[in-house]
Amino acid sequence: MKAFALLLLIIAPLTFPAPRDDPFFSRLLGTWIGKGTAFGSAARVQARWESVLEDKYTRLNLNYVYRDSNGAENSFSGHGYYQNKGNGLYEGYWFDTQNNQYPIKATLDGDSLTALWGIPDKIEGRSIYRIVDGGKSLEVVDALKQKDGTWKEFSHFKLKPG
Repeated sequence: MKAFALLLLIIAPLTFPAPRDDPFFSRLLGTWIGKGTAFGSAARVQARWESVLEDKYTRLNLNYVYRDSNGAENSFSGHGYYQNKGNGLYEGYWFDTQNNQYPIKATLDGDSLTALWGIPDKIEGRSIYRIVDGGKSLEVVDALKQKDGTWKEFSHFKLKPG
């Protein structure tokens, strides 16, 4: 009997909270809109967080429009898939319109999720999603890791439910 119970523990699928039951992501579900900066220019942003794939993942659809150094309007879109692994840990994957695909490892600390993404020795980034103003706003800060190990911010937004 003990061997059977052990076998069930080994082969039983791991279950984690669905996004709607996740204390952090349940507060983000829906559409958020805002302004900020991207690549040194003023930008507009829209983020949509939704539960997908039978509630196994939270998907972030992120879109922003900014002006490049020549003044031309550009857009950027990406999808991030996050899965709660328990104990404040999340894993996922990122895909975007610049043909990037990156694994994500994220940690939750209170109202702030820090997602580390990229490929070591090629490109490494950090996205911080912080619920602020008593849950009425979402701050998003993206940065790239420099050769000296410091982080250089490339976008910063403040969003409100929309």
